[in-house]
Amino acid sequence: MKKLRMATPGPTQVPNEILLAGAQEMIHHRSDLMKKIMEEINCELPKIFGTSQDVYILLSSGTGAMEAAIVNSFNPGEKVLVVSNGYFGERFVDISKMLGLEVITVSSAWGTSVNVDEVKDAYYNHPDIKGVLVVYSETSTGAINNVKEIGTFFSKTDVLVVVDAISGLISHDLPMDDWKLDIVLGASHKGFMMPPGLAFVAISQKAWIKLEKVDPRTYYFSFKRYKKFYPMAPSSPGVSLLLSLKKSLEILNKEGLSECTSRHKKIAHATQSALEALGFPLFVKQPHLKSNTVTAAFAPIGLDASLLLKKLNQNYGLTVTGGQGEFKGKMIRVGHIGAVDEIDLFGIFGALEMALNEMDYNFELGSSSRAINKTIDRGVIPYA
Repeated sequence: MKKLRMATPGPTQVPNEILLAGAQEMIHHRSDLMKKIMEEINCELPKIFGTSQDVYILLSSGTGAMEAAIVNSFNPGEKVLVVSNGYFGERFVDISKMLGLEVITVSSAWGTSVNVDEVKDAYYNHPDIKGVLVVYSETSTGAINNVKEIGTFFSKTDVLVVVDAISGLISHDLPMDDWKLDIVLGASHKGFMMPPGLAFVAISQKAWIKLEKVDPRTYYFSFKRYKKFYPMAPSSPGVSLLLSLKKSLEILNKEGLSECTSRHKKIAHATQSALEALGFPLFVKQPHLKSNTVTAAFAPIGLDASLLLKKLNQNYGLTVTGGQGEFKGKMIRVGHIGAVDEIDLFGIFGALEMALNEMDYNFELGSSSRAINKTIDRGVIPYA
């Protein structure tokens, strides 16, 4: 028997309780029972985002939330600044251009974080920008951006700060209100431990002032319609996914959000230590820039990363993702977000060691497990 396992930054492993919650008998989306469920969900969601504002639930992927945030917030021809240090920063650029916006980009090399001083300089050079679009945790590289400093800086302006926290939410601290963020995006298949299909949008009061001035260009994704129908969905929602979401929020609430974030920090550091023990150079060098969601590492010289990933999947049922963009075929990305604990890591790296042994890669057997043990036993967390 070969079980299927995932060590990816999304979709993630889904706990049985959440799967079974979604398998309940269907209920009508306008019923009193559905309204009660939505009220319970909408009471808990803002806590995850660290906001006193309402959080809206879209039936879409995270990319749908990115597009919805842009089309609802800016008129064609308006200028936005995109902070880009990876694949999903580039996606913000592509969506913005497709929707007719003028795009100014502040970029840094993949595997690094964008310098906030450069973001400030870009604003001084382009004081007419209407928004800043930034990815919190860049899953293509495993690097995070300083959205706290960006949000604080632009809070003194009319510029909206839109944050893709799709993979950064829950695995990292993100107090939206305290950090003065205007629109924050999430998705179900990351820290919420759910199947893909739901996206989340939290909107500040400052953002609503701007949104009211934007000409309608979307019907299905109209935030104004979501606000009008709240707490219910404006169109037919994913009822089964909402039932799973209710269970997800119960599980997260039971663990505690701060405890959940601490667990992700610990697991991330153990993953990084294990990869280094096997001779995989980490892509992100600076400890304070490393994501708690995913760790990217280069394949050692002479090792075929694509073949390694293929062996893991075909021989051991384990899915680990590879590099994106120019790094495709050159690295592996081990996801550690959602329902992941220390025991999962031993299984992931046990399979990795077996696959490496098959490939005649020279390493010390058991070195990754020892690195995990050492990290977990000491409770080492590289940054607070």
